[in-house]
Amino acid sequence: MEVKGRNCPEADPGARKIRLTIEYDGARYVGWQVQKNGKSIQGALNSALSVMTGREVKVAGASRTDAGVHAIAQCAAFVTVSSIPVEGFVGGLNALLPEDIAVTAATEVEMAFDPRRDSKGKVYVYRLFNGKVRSPLLRRNSWFVRTPLDIGRMREAANHFVGRKDFTSFRATGSDAPHSVREITAVTLFDRTSVAPGLIEIEVRGTAFLRHMVRIMAGTLVAAGAGLIEPVDVGKIIEARDRAEAPQTAPALGLSLVHIEY
Repeated sequence: MEVKGRNCPEADPGARKIRLTIEYDGARYVGWQVQKNGKSIQGALNSALSVMTGREVKVAGASRTDAGVHAIAQCAAFVTVSSIPVEGFVGGLNALLPEDIAVTAATEVEMAFDPRRDSKGKVYVYRLFNGKVRSPLLRRNSWFVRTPLDIGRMREAANHFVGRKDFTSFRATGSDAPHSVREITAVTLFDRTSVAPGLIEIEVRGTAFLRHMVRIMAGTLVAAGAGLIEPVDVGKIIEARDRAEAPQTAPALGLSLVHIEY
């Protein structure tokens, strides 16, 4: 199908805005955002939508997840003049998208809806597999940590993240955010032994996040659980406002965007 360009589809009287909920395994992608150095989630959606509608389509996402990061409920929206029924976008897109990306829901929204700016908060989950032997079944979506972890120490350390604070120490180099003040509303650790022995999930809720912020937080909690730092040191690291003071950045494969609040 030929894809035709259109400079301003919003100006068309027949234009509609469609909101999508997307699940994906980010292992094969350079991240959400279109980049020149590899395949992106956004790029795959743009291509599939352009084929479906016969016109160039660009989706806007709520969160620019990094390379290797997964999502259970990423939110994105696009403008189209197509008459395809809204429910048709779910089946149509899933027929065109690769197996590691799926659209789980589609709804028509007001033209003013902005998936990123209208977001009131996001929930991320970081998965750890703590054991003596690696798990082949968890290798794609959890960080294998062989050193024994004390989940009680990790929970104590997590309390220091809650509140509105300057998270410069948890901001990756190269972040383009104008400032580092963010509000974390909850950090909860779950022992998922009933699912898989040694599986730990760190759920982080906040209004917004800096680049690599949750991954640096996860790396810091692992350091506390392993006894490399004291739980109280997390508060000191935050106060230092220096990335060099925080422990390692946890690998991307353990992180998933699980919910966006509107």
